[in-house]
Amino acid sequence: MRKIRVFIEENSLYQGQEIKIQNNDFEYLTKVMRQKSGDCFFVFNGLDGEFVAEISVVEKKFLTAQIKEKISDLKNVPNIALAFALVKNVRIDFIAAKASELGVARFQPLLTQRTIVDKINLERFKANIKEACEQCERNDFPEILLPKKLEKFLSEKEAQEKIFILCDESGQGLKASETLPQISTGSREIVILTGPEGGFTSEEFAKMRQLKNLHAISLGPRILRADTAIISALTLVQEFCGDFALRTGS
Repeated sequence: MRKIRVFIEENSLYQGQEIKIQNNDFEYLTKVMRQKSGDCFFVFNGLDGEFVAEISVVEKKFLTAQIKEKISDLKNVPNIALAFALVKNVRIDFIAAKASELGVARFQPLLTQRTIVDKINLERFKANIKEACEQCERNDFPEILLPKKLEKFLSEKEAQEKIFILCDESGQGLKASETLPQISTGSREIVILTGPEGGFTSEEFAKMRQLKNLHAISLGPRILRADTAIISALTLVQEFCGDFALRTGS
């Protein structure tokens, strides 16, 4: 039977707390999953771990539930950020969901010289992340940063403390299986850089290669769509630098 999990935006969760569920989550619990008074489901807020909640009362447009017990502490994913050039909405939805399932800690949308889309529907983006976290049993929640121009992002002081993994479609990227295992991350953030549909410009490549802490990898001999490149890169980074070695449920 499918585990019923709901992410709720509460500053804190604790045993004995009464919570109110409404809007889409209310519809999901009562109409889709047919939950009623006395039934239990799981809740998390991305901060305090995961809890069992029991439905107390079901009203016409909302329900109340009481948190019964804590079943797990907060489990943080590896410190991996995705800095990606904005793409069309359909692909943005896919990126939000699949990158969350693959364990991205934060999203940094980028504006590049060839970016076609210059805006992102953050509410829709967050909704896709929420659904993915509920499905894949994450009990943390990725950070979503506001869009930023690539040049500004690279020139920030904090960039010197990060490790950048550039998905290089220019043919100059090195073999990932040889490059990634050699990277010593420590506690530093790993940032995966991916370009727009038309790729990075030569000028942008030149600026990125000025970073001393940048590693350019190849994703193979074929030209990948922007969203496919993201999934491929995340899988490689998680395998060699992340938590793919852990078993499900660890």
